[in-house]
Amino acid sequence: MITKNERAFLYLLSQTKNLTKMKMVKLMFLVSKEKSLYDFVPYQYGPFSFQLYQDMRHLEKEGYLAQTEDEVNFLERIYPKPYPPIQNAIDTCLGRFGNLSEKELVDYVYHQYPETTIFSNIKRLRNYSRNETGIATIGYEGRNIDRFLSLLVENKVGKLIDVRKNPYSMKYGYSKNQLSGALEKLGVSYLHLPELGIESDQRQNLTEKGFTELFRRYSEDLGEKEEILEAIKSMAQEEKVALMCFEAKTADCHRGVIARRFRDEGLEVMDL
Repeated sequence: MITKNERAFLYLLSQTKNLTKMKMVKLMFLVSKEKSLYDFVPYQYGPFSFQLYQDMRHLEKEGYLAQTEDEVNFLERIYPKPYPPIQNAIDTCLGRFGNLSEKELVDYVYHQYPETTIFSNIKRLRNYSRNETGIATIGYEGRNIDRFLSLLVENKVGKLIDVRKNPYSMKYGYSKNQLSGALEKLGVSYLHLPELGIESDQRQNLTEKGFTELFRRYSEDLGEKEEILEAIKSMAQEEKVALMCFEAKTADCHRGVIARRFRDEGLEVMDL
């Protein structure tokens, strides 16, 4: 299956035939500012999308494009077109920026969106410091990996604490190795604490009453994990840490039980 975003990317590539990856990312970034397509994170050369690169790998496997280390080339093959409004946005973007050199395009994006330059190896037009401490919680349900990472950067999180029992996901970017690798590239450390997780079979087919009972037992069990909780509080005195699991709403997740325990002790916990 070719997604909406992949169709948009193929259309952009089909209009240019080949692009350097630097230019391709910057053009897709500008298109996404007009139409809600990809999210981007600040990275080594400005705005970057991990999901876009994953989509490129998928499209290469499907035979729509070929790529080298530095370039992406469209293969002349029929593909599903994006909706007309997206085509129009891409045509407009290419009309304005398609003939710019790579350097000219980078300069334009950097000066228009200086917040994307905070980790750039080219030049940094905005300062950034992870100068906050404390505890946050975050879930990845309904969030692509780029939006998830952007929230961590925006909120100056220095350490992500994964409280899933099994740190694997069918959703791109959220299995342990993928996630820790992406975080490392953004200067965020990763810590998996399976001791704070709940076995998946305990969560199957539960009613609202069943979840209430599950979280009640989980809260009681936290009493036996004081050493781990104290370690988290100690880390949070040095940098901002975020407790991470799947559910979008903290109240629907066991990370919310941990957060409530910290709040009962007088600590401030923010939900991202």
